[in-house]
Amino acid sequence: MAQARIWRFSRRGFLEKTLGTAWAGAALMEQASLRAAAARAQAGSAVKAPLPRLFDIEKAAQGAWLAKARPAALINCNAAIFEQSGGLLVVDTHSKPSAAALVRQLGAEVTKKPVRWVVNSHFHWDHTQGTPVYKRLTPAPEVVSSETTRRLLSENGSLRLKMSMAEAAKSLDEYAVKAGAARSPEERAYWQRMGAETKAFLAEMKGFQFELPDVTLTSDLILHDPAQELHIAFRGRAHTAGDVVVYSPTRKVISTGDMLQGLGPNLGDGYPKQWPNTLLALAEFDFDKVLGGHGRVHERALLYQMRDYLEELWIAVERGQRRHITLEQLVKEMTPEKFVSLQSGYGKTTVSVLREFTLQPPGTTDAELLGALVQGNLTDVWKRLGES
Repeated sequence: MAQARIWRFSRRGFLEKTLGTAWAGAALMEQASLRAAAARAQAGSAVKAPLPRLFDIEKAAQGAWLAKARPAALINCNAAIFEQSGGLLVVDTHSKPSAAALVRQLGAEVTKKPVRWVVNSHFHWDHTQGTPVYKRLTPAPEVVSSETTRRLLSENGSLRLKMSMAEAAKSLDEYAVKAGAARSPEERAYWQRMGAETKAFLAEMKGFQFELPDVTLTSDLILHDPAQELHIAFRGRAHTAGDVVVYSPTRKVISTGDMLQGLGPNLGDGYPKQWPNTLLALAEFDFDKVLGGHGRVHERALLYQMRDYLEELWIAVERGQRRHITLEQLVKEMTPEKFVSLQSGYGKTTVSVLREFTLQPPGTTDAELLGALVQGNLTDVWKRLGES
């Protein structure tokens, strides 16, 4: 059971291996509902039909909200929402077409204004696979990303999805075995839910085709508006090669995708040495609130806490490689207690966000959560340290 726990919450599972991340993050859905949603998505009407509630919407400032993805077996990213005079800008399009039902929820809870802009913060599947549904809205919004993200989607999106679907199908037998061997009703329910949601995801994504952004940028794009000016900016490599942020100067709010969020960093496609400096580049923006791609609304301090942890990670790996020790030896040496950055409150914050926004097997301890995070991060940095 301990190995199974590490596989899940260290994000070393099948989707991380193929797509760069594998976190929990969507609400439990019935398989039949998702199949119907997928069919409606292909017809361009997914957001009009009744669908399960996937998000909890929190107001961060006047004209700015975070739609927090509810936890589930397969990840669904948050969405940041900014209101301008003529409509909304939505950051990230989720892990599946049916999650675009957020548009209907926004109409009921936030405003009836249409979605005029959509931003893909980076190329990972859980932030882009609802794009086809958003493109079919009326009026059709403009979809924006960095030039690099568009290229990565074009080159990698379909292949990575195919690989992840194959791995997801293989995982179903494992979930069934674990459910059958469960030692408590809670444990059985957990593995049954993992299996049911994985089946639902596979059913919905069958035949899915990626759609690419319409507008790209290499540095900055400013959307001028009397209600709220918005800056879409690329400041360097971080979680991926093409991460962008969306910043509201008047509301002092920044949407950061997975470059800066509460679950801890994922470095499967990351740039360990460049990421800390990219975070510091964001300090040029005068913001108080952080709307990340996963987890809750955070304060500005998260930027410096995450930066310090990332720097400790790559320094520890570089020193280990210079000493010619193995990755296994490094993982044994560099336990969470050895990281000064995790003792500043960042470690406790990350664990609390993991507790609230991801599914964990019953009995998982805080120490296991943090230990698995550090182990996964060290492993990824070991592989990615030479990336430039």
